[in-house]
Amino acid sequence: MDMFEINLTSVVQLMSFLLLLYFLKKFLYDKYFEVMDARKEKIEGEIAKAEQLRKEAEELKNEATEELRKIRSEADSIIKKAKDEAENIISDAKKKAEDEASKIIAAAKDEIERQRAEMIKEVEQRVGEIAVALAMKVLKGTLDEKAKREYLVKVLKGSEK
Repeated sequence: MDMFEINLTSVVQLMSFLLLLYFLKKFLYDKYFEVMDARKEKIEGEIAKAEQLRKEAEELKNEATEELRKIRSEADSIIKKAKDEAENIISDAKKKAEDEASKIIAAAKDEIERQRAEMIKEVEQRVGEIAVALAMKVLKGTLDEKAKREYLVKVLKGSEK
C-alpha cells in the first residue's frame, strides 16, 4: 500500500478538487451549457425559419411562374385579337375600295354611254344636214322650189327615225 497513502494533504487536495469541480459546474459548466443550449435552439430556430422561407420562396416562385404563364397566354390572346381585327379592317378597307372602284367604273361607263349617244345623235344630225345640203345641190337644177321643200321634209323625217 505504499502507492496510495491517505494523509491530510491528500484529503485537502481531494476536497480542493471537489470544490473546484463544484464551482466550475456551478459558474462555468452550467453557464456554458446554457449558452450552448440557447445557441443550439437559436440555430435550430434559424434552420426552421430558413426552411420556412425556402418553402415560401418556392411557393412564390411557383405563383410567379403560373402568373407569368397566364400573362403570356393573355398577351398571346390579345395579339391574336389584334391580328384578327387588323385583318378585318384590311378586308373592310379592300371591300370599300372595291365598291368605290365599282361605282367609279359604273359612273364612267354611264358617262361613256351618254357621250356615245350624244356623239351618235350629233353625227346623225350632221349626216342629215350634209345629206340635205347634198340633195339640195343635186336637186337645185332639176326640181322646182316646192318639190325641193317636200323632198327636204321627207329626208328630215327619215333622218329623225
